[in-house]
Amino acid sequence: MKRKIKSIIGLFVLVLLGVSCGTSKQVYTTNQLDALHELVESNKIEIEADWAYPLPSNALNSLSNGGLFPVGSTANQVNLIGNRNYLRISGDSIKAQLPYYGERRIGGSFNSTDTGILLDGLVEDFETKYNEKKKRYEIRFSASKETENYQIAINIFPSKQIYLNVNSSQRTNIAYSGNVKSLE
Repeated sequence: MKRKIKSIIGLFVLVLLGVSCGTSKQVYTTNQLDALHELVESNKIEIEADWAYPLPSNALNSLSNGGLFPVGSTANQVNLIGNRNYLRISGDSIKAQLPYYGERRIGGSFNSTDTGILLDGLVEDFETKYNEKKKRYEIRFSASKETENYQIAINIFPSKQIYLNVNSSQRTNIAYSGNVKSLE
């Protein structure tokens, strides 16, 4: 009898764990999806990042341990709320001012004040794709400033949330998350 009760309790716990560990799929309304399509098709968007995700290294860990990051931040997740930043796409033009946390591998100048990712110019290889299964837009393009080249990938979700990944020819990779809106 005790053995049967233990088996039933064990089975119940397994079923409960199975149900609680299942993934929940985000369901978006038709209005959200229509607004997303309209936003991306206008090709005039503005992104503001709330969080930066630098590639962690010993140097960043040292800075984090020294208390040199904003409150609530770590070496691999930096709070940008209240920090003015943007990435704007208008047609084939881009303007960006994003803070950069990471290591510069090549180049740069002495006493440079351009420590962030600053872009103002044209994009190249611009590609927009809608992922029907994941219900998101995936935007990819290249941009450059002087001798530095960037590969940028943006995922835009119907909730107006974004995930932005920046690969540089001279710096370690960094990603951002935040919000997107229509550029006025």
